[in-house]
Amino acid sequence: MDQFHPPVKDMIFALREVVGRNDLQSNSGFADFDREFLETIYDSAAEVASEIIAPTNKDGDRVGVSIADGRVTVPKGYAEAYDAYVDGGWSTLSCNPEYGGQGMPASISMPVNEMVMGANFSWAHLALLTNSAIRAVDAHASQELKDLYLEKLISGKFTGTMNLTEPQAGSDLSVMNTIAQPNGDHYKITGQKIFITWGEHDLSENIVHLVLARLPNAPDGVKGISLFLVPKVKLNKDGSLGERNTLKAVSVEHKLGIHGCATCVMSFEEAEGFLIGEPNQGLACMFTMMNDARIGVACESVAIAERAYQQAVLYAKDRVQGSTHIGNSRVTIINHPDVRRMILSMKSLIEIMRVLVYENTFECDLAESKPEHGKRADLLTPITKAWCSELCQDITSIALQVHGGMGYVEETGAAQHFRDARITTIYEGTTGIQANDLIGRKFIGDHGSGMNDLLNEIEEEIEVADIDTEMRDALNQAIGHARNVSSFILENYQKEPNLPGACSHNFLMMMGYLVGGWIAVRNITASKDALEESDDSQFYNAKIISSNFYIEQFLPLVSSFGSSAMHGSGSMMSMPDEQF
Repeated sequence: MDQFHPPVKDMIFALREVVGRNDLQSNSGFADFDREFLETIYDSAAEVASEIIAPTNKDGDRVGVSIADGRVTVPKGYAEAYDAYVDGGWSTLSCNPEYGGQGMPASISMPVNEMVMGANFSWAHLALLTNSAIRAVDAHASQELKDLYLEKLISGKFTGTMNLTEPQAGSDLSVMNTIAQPNGDHYKITGQKIFITWGEHDLSENIVHLVLARLPNAPDGVKGISLFLVPKVKLNKDGSLGERNTLKAVSVEHKLGIHGCATCVMSFEEAEGFLIGEPNQGLACMFTMMNDARIGVACESVAIAERAYQQAVLYAKDRVQGSTHIGNSRVTIINHPDVRRMILSMKSLIEIMRVLVYENTFECDLAESKPEHGKRADLLTPITKAWCSELCQDITSIALQVHGGMGYVEETGAAQHFRDARITTIYEGTTGIQANDLIGRKFIGDHGSGMNDLLNEIEEEIEVADIDTEMRDALNQAIGHARNVSSFILENYQKEPNLPGACSHNFLMMMGYLVGGWIAVRNITASKDALEESDDSQFYNAKIISSNFYIEQFLPLVSSFGSSAMHGSGSMMSMPDEQF
């Protein structure tokens, strides 16, 4: 029952017919990627994902990883899956051609990432964080470090990690204790990091740790943090592997989910490291990696939700239970309206989430040559990460509910998706961190300018869209709610210091559901246009029905989240600690 079929057709629809509707081929960076080319790439990737990586998922969850004497043992099949991924060149798609990459826009490779994540979420963390590490090294490292490490990272010979968190320094990195002592042409890194994804394994020749640490006499707080490249195995001047560095995995965490992923406690004892970027600018450098990873987590959320949805649909089409009001014959449960509601809720949300992830990535691609797109990408990133990961909780929970009592039994696999999904709202910045980023830096810090531009664009598209009056009115009403809430916050945040923090979550969720409504309209428009030329009426009509369902069932949440955002900060902070 636990099968996985990457939804290639849905991915191409989201990328080409919705996100890239006007720009994909006209933009010089995308001119070579026509439908036939994308189908060839994605069909090949789907074969690797479904036939080689996906079969490792269930055993990876049941067996998990283990550690002895600092060495991590990975589940059966992981090494073969990694070799297939690397040998196929899948690690190189969006990387710098100067170092062996294929130079594709990130939005073109994002569907491949989604397939890999859906195939085995635990295993896929290797690829996600290595891709993010590559971006940070390429953007900020010295030429010497790039020449030594980038080609091997891009080829998959080396993998990468992100080392931020310490026992006392989670979301607040200002109290971080790891130190970096200058030592000739390098630094000695000493400290302990926790929650380090794939901090130790033997799937690649080497592991490149990107580590935040403090230099001697560095300023207090986050302004005194620097970024260092610390290899598991040192490299000789010619790039060959040298002696083992003085770092190790002390233990692996026993977690609620992603059992097949080695989440390590790492110890650095005067380990040889090299400065990336300027001293005390480490957090800015790391944000290159973190922002990439945040969109990656949103993609993970789509991937897990998609796999949970596929399994729920299979079960609902197979499980016979009860009859309908139409007759007395027994039916499969997908014929019951409440089960149909759950299934269609999952489908409609996933289709919206997928477009949002691709849209955000596309804006990042465009920003490389057109800086004005960077503002939109920055605005969307916290919404994309937080909203998609929150919806992933709902979708995997619904999938379990569709299975009924069998969903609560581990053997069906539904519980694994539910457990695995839980991490997505936590790592790479919790939902609360994303909400504070949105309302603080991206909204108030921008005086509402970027948000107003987004609302104007949504309004303009709705005005000319091929939708009925009732839907247009509902969308315009939702935009009105968002404008009212935005004005309220801008007018009152200085008078009520707790207001931004108290309303940030609801503000973010409001914007997520509104952007979702915008995407639903774009899905409808693209589907109607495609119906004029395509024979596949079933596919496009399903998109229209799914998007209509979103507008009917989920767009009203804009109003409720907006209302909550404007109220509650007083009562929220009025209760003394001892009354809890």
